[in-house]
Amino acid sequence: MHISSVHAIPELPAGRIITEVDNFNPGDVKGLYAKTKSEATQYVLDYAKRGGKACIIHPSGITGPGDYGRGHITQLVIDYCRGTLTCGIDGGYDFVDVRDVADGILSCCEKGRNAECYIMSGQYLKIRDIFKLLHEISGKIEIKRILPLWFAKLTAPLSELYYKVLNQPPLFTSYSIFTLNTNANFSHEKASIELGYTSRPMKQTLSDTINWLKVNYN
Repeated sequence: MHISSVHAIPELPAGRIITEVDNFNPGDVKGLYAKTKSEATQYVLDYAKRGGKACIIHPSGITGPGDYGRGHITQLVIDYCRGTLTCGIDGGYDFVDVRDVADGILSCCEKGRNAECYIMSGQYLKIRDIFKLLHEISGKIEIKRILPLWFAKLTAPLSELYYKVLNQPPLFTSYSIFTLNTNANFSHEKASIELGYTSRPMKQTLSDTINWLKVNYN
């Protein structure tokens, strides 16, 4: 079982639905993360096509409770709840609950077809939508100030330096800003039909994340 990423799949023009592909070329994707995911995925596919047994899943933006590594969304939730976050940036992405991905992996082990890829996506949300959900869940002030993309790109290196000084994962990086403005219209129809894959609403994920953080962080 190889855990790849939707980043390994070449982006399609805005509005088009992105589904699974059966060939991966690092030259077709942007960013070192995407290129390494693409290359590794092709290695696994080649192995399976030579007679080995392997399945591949492509999660979208994984988030949810239990994130001790404090990924981008977890850090955003922390900063929002602490009141240190005053604005967001334009853009959005498809986010999926880590528990749904874990369930999907188990289902793939039992039902997945050899040498096949399965997208495991969740729900597309703009950053402003996440702020609205966090406001509804926590009752804290809703953040409505959204910075334009050009400003976010300009200040991203400073933001990364700021979080490095704090010894914390950066809330936004140059690559994450790029990602938030790509086509994230991923379909998990194949995984749903063949594996019984489902994804829960992101409001539930964010609520569970907040409750988990209350117990595990001050």
